[in-house]
Amino acid sequence: MQTFRRFIKQIFSWGIALAISLFIMNLVSFTFYDPCQELVRQQGSTTGFLLPGSHGVYGMEGYCIANIDENGYVNRDLPLADSYYIVAGASHTEGLFLPLRLRYSDILNSMLGSDNELRVYNIGRSGNFFSIVLQHLDGILGEFPDADGIIIETDTLTYDTKALYDSQTQTGYDPSETASSIYAGLTDRQRFSMQIKQYLPLMRELHKQILTYESISQEDSPSDILDPDFWAQEYAGGYSDALDSLMAFIRSKTDKQIIILYHPAVSIEDDGSMKLMSNGAEPYYREICAKYDIDFVDMSKPYMEAYRKNHTVPYGFFNTTMGAGHTNRAAHRMMAEELYKVISVKHD
Repeated sequence: MQTFRRFIKQIFSWGIALAISLFIMNLVSFTFYDPCQELVRQQGSTTGFLLPGSHGVYGMEGYCIANIDENGYVNRDLPLADSYYIVAGASHTEGLFLPLRLRYSDILNSMLGSDNELRVYNIGRSGNFFSIVLQHLDGILGEFPDADGIIIETDTLTYDTKALYDSQTQTGYDPSETASSIYAGLTDRQRFSMQIKQYLPLMRELHKQILTYESISQEDSPSDILDPDFWAQEYAGGYSDALDSLMAFIRSKTDKQIIILYHPAVSIEDDGSMKLMSNGAEPYYREICAKYDIDFVDMSKPYMEAYRKNHTVPYGFFNTTMGAGHTNRAAHRMMAEELYKVISVKHD
């Protein structure tokens, strides 16, 4: 009996220690990972909004305090100008890990000047990769009908023939699906759940890690995605026709300036050189985009030149592996400079 009591006491002590540890870790999480709440939508320019007027902390790579505007986007209360471009893409565009004014959309705005005659408006959303952005093209055009142009960011061209055709399937546009209307339509239970999540960033990070692990285990590895034999078969088949069909589809939707911003992943080799992770699709994009008056901005050359000159690596932060992860401030500066060259030609 005495042994059993000691056992129960020991278990209780361990439980108290674990609870205190989790409490401390949760408090610490507020300083480096406290993401903004998400509002899912079905038909629009993105797969969802972030809670308008909210703030978030992202310190898993670099460090950023995000401020969400009244529309549910990451523009830090930047109003739409009379003349503006929409910037769409995934987490690289959203700029999860970059401090204020260091994303390529922020830098581009500063380069365009302070007169507010021309601006870019960022609707970047984590998980909204190239094909997903294209599937929301009707939503972008419906939500921002007065935009002068659309910039679509992607860090890969590894979309095969089927994916190129699938990218033309549209989700549609429902003007009633605004951030405020979606939030107003939440049930008390859903709002309570959001509040609980906001107070438990540690649990959200653990949940995120589980989902990330599951998705990685289900996806092809980089070596499979860039497999030369697979892409040789693609290029010998109907790939060119599929890409032509996609660009013709995009152009049929609008006569606005369309810019595809491509920034390839890189690998730092054992000999110290930097290698671009490419499947060889760039020439196809350059040729077919030009055919339909779509600007294809390829960051391959600027990246390589920056590395040769001063060993600037476009990916990685002070607290991560250099050459991996998200685009850093140097890459965003280079992307803004290349975009400015293309946009300024249209607005001289």
